Amino acid sequence: MPEYLLLMALWLMAGGAPQAERAADLMATAKPAGEAVALENDFVRVWRHALEYPAADRRVSESRPVVLYVRVEAGSQPARTALFDLPPRGRPSWRPGVTPLGILVEVLKAPPSTSGLRNPEADPPRGASSSAEWDGGRLLEAVFEPMRIGDGVGSTPSVAIVLSDGVLDVSRDGMRRRMGVRAGDVYWFEARTSLTVVSDHPVGLALVQIDPAR
Repeated sequence: MPEYLLLMALWLMAGGAPQAERAADLMATAKPAGEAVALENDFVRVWRHALEYPAADRRVSESRPVVLYVRVEAGSQPARTALFDLPPRGRPSWRPGVTPLGILVEVLKAPPSTSGLRNPEADPPRGASSSAEWDGGRLLEAVFEPMRIGDGVGSTPSVAIVLSDGVLDVSRDGMRRRMGVRAGDVYWFEARTSLTVVSDHPVGLALVQIDPAR
C-alpha cells in the first residue's frame, strides 16, 4: 500500500474523520442550561429547555440538531418523548448565539370541537411519521418540501416546533401570511392550516396534534 494511503487509513481508524452523532448519544451528554415559556394559551403551555452540547469542531457542530427532543405531557398519562436529528436536506441552523433546545409541551385541556369537514389540502405531508401517540393526540415528524402546495397540520389544532430554517406561506380560511422560521421556533396552528415552503430547503416540523373535545 502506498505510504499516503496507509497514513490516510490510520487517520480514519483513529477518528480523524467527523462521525455523525446520534440523537440518543447527544441526549446522554447534553446538559440542562435553563428554561423559559415559549408559548401559552388555554390549551397548551410550551417550554424551551436550553441545553449545552459537548464541545466539538465546526463540522460536527453544524450537523447537530438545534431541537434535540420534544416531550409531551398530557394529564396523568405517561410523558412521551421523541428525539430528532437534522431533517434530511434541511438547512443547517447553527449560527453565532444559537442554543440547542429540548421542547416540553404541556397539554392543559382539549380545544373545542371544530367543523367535521375535512380539508385535504391541509393534511400532513406524505411520508409524515408518528413519533408518539396518547389518548387525545399524537406527535408527528413532517418534512415540508419547497413549493409543494397542499401540505398542512391536519384536521386538529397543533403545536408546531420548527426543526430547520426556512420561509413559509401559512394559509387558512382564505387568510395568508409569509414568515421566516428558524429551528426552535414554536407556533400554534388551528386545524386545517396549510403550509408552503417558499425557500430553497425543506423545512422540518414536529407537530403535536391535539384532538378536540369529544
